[in-house]
Order: sequence, then structure tokens, then C-alpha cells
Amino acid sequence: MSYTQLTQDERYRIQYLSRHHTVTEIAKLLNRNKSTISREIRRHSTQKKPCNAEKAQQQSRLTKQRKRKPYKLHSRLIQHIDTLIRLKLSPEQVCAYLYKHHQITLHHSTVYNYLRDDKSNGGTLWQHLRICSKSYRKRYGSTWTRGKVPDRVGIENRPAIVDQKSRIGDWEADTVVGKDQKSALLTLVERVTRYTIICKLKNFKAKDTARAVIRVLKAHKARVHTITMDNGKEFYRHMRIAQALEAETYFCRPYRSWEKGLNENTNGLIRQYFPKQTDFRNISHREIRRVQDELNHRPRKTLG
Repeated sequence: MSYTQLTQDERYRIQYLSRHHTVTEIAKLLNRNKSTISREIRRHSTQKKPCNAEKAQQQSRLTKQRKRKPYKLHSRLIQHIDTLIRLKLSPEQVCAYLYKHHQITLHHSTVYNYLRDDKSNGGTLWQHLRICSKSYRKRYGSTWTRGKVPDRVGIENRPAIVDQKSRIGDWEADTVVGKDQKSALLTLVERVTRYTIICKLKNFKAKDTARAVIRVLKAHKARVHTITMDNGKEFYRHMRIAQALEAETYFCRPYRSWEKGLNENTNGLIRQYFPKQTDFRNISHREIRRVQDELNHRPRKTLG
């Protein structure tokens, strides 16, 4: 069952019930996930005031109003795309740049379709793609499942305290993919201390990824409040992770990897040790631990 926003009526019921009932009891009464109730109460309560349903509903409306509608291609936008493609940016990077610098929401498939049409009309933009010798539509076809994570809760619902970096225990998770997508590393980074954990994954199966996350974070369970992930299939068992670690899981908006920028930066550092096309099946656990230790002992510029 996918995550749905609480209704105004549910918020008022939570405000009333929270005075005399536990989170578990409220979840059963409303037939909602326990983490949903817990998140709602924590986000809209203070030490002096209990959960405020009216304030919560106003915040929900503001969040919906801020969501932008996707842009359609027009002449000025096409000029932006042409320039960025000629600078050797991938369609995914083009979309990321347009959102970050111009607040334009564009799906990378739209850029690919534009490049295909340009090529069929005799254009040469496709030659600037780093994978121009291959079928670029086929290569990225495997990402169709992204954004359909079961019980997914988006980063826009993550508590503000995570961005404030005023506590230890908010993590970012990702994977570094090896040669031919047959091997990978799991990377976990704590947002305040930038403490990094790296381990090998046997495969990309969600159950094995969940097992690995639980195994490496279990020793830090008291310092695991939230984990922010991307929308890859390997994180589909995130509810199992949340239950085992008593934490909350959140997901970046599709194709906006900069929303977990610390982990993206860390993966870039890891690539200095293990370049692309590295087969992690041939890399020992000892070597991976050495890289992990070096990252945890090197000075790193704090990211905003």
C-alpha cells in the first residue's frame, strides 16, 4: 500500500486522541501506519503545545502549493538543453542543472526524446552524448521502476531537524555500482559527523540490501533516527530496515540525487579509489575497510 496524505479529519482526530492514547493505539484506531502517526505528532508538536491539527493542515496545503508543474519544451528551454548537451552533460545532469539553477522540473526522458527527434531531423546533438555509440533509450530503460517504492515517504515529509543538522543520527544511503552492474558497494553516511560505512553487496536484491543495512547499522542503533535513500529497487525493503532499527526512512524525489548531496559527494571520493568498471567481486573486504578508514580520517569540507 502506497503512502497517502492524512486528511484534515484524521489530523483533528490525532490531535484529540494524542492526549490520552499512545501512538500504537491511534494507529490502530485510524488504520494507519504507526510511523505515520508518530511523524505527524512529532512534526506538529512542541514541548509546551500538543499536536496542532489546524497548523498541520495549513502546512500540508502550503506543501502542495509549492509543488511545481512540469515544464513543456519551449524555445528558451531548448536553448538551455542544447548548450548543456554540447558541454557533455548527460540528460540526467541537464535536468538536475535546470532544477537547481532555474527551478525547472523536467524528466530526463523528455530530453532523450528531444535528442531522438533532433537526430531524425538531421541534428548532431546526439553525438555529444557519452554513450552515443549505444542505444541510449535502452540503456536507461531499467530505471522505469524508480519512484514506485512501496510505502514510500518523500523527503518533503522529512522532519526539519534533519536539515538543521543539530543532532547525530540522520543517515544517507546509496550504492556504488560496479562493472556491468554485477557488483556494488553499499554506502551509508551520517549527516553531521560525516562518518562513513562501506560494505559489499552480493547482489541488488532488496532483501539482501536491507539485511546489509541492518547488519552494519545495528551497532549504531541508538544513533539512527532517519535514513534518506534514492528510489532504486535495492531499497524496496526499507520498511524492514525501519522496523529493525526503529528508524524512519525517506526518499529523494526521482532523479534529484543532490537531495542527499553528502552521500553523492562521498561516492565521488570512493570512485577515486575504485574507478568506474571496477568489479567489486574482486575487491577484498579488507581493502574496502581500508578505504572506509581513510575517508573517516581525512578532513572533508562541510556541505551545506
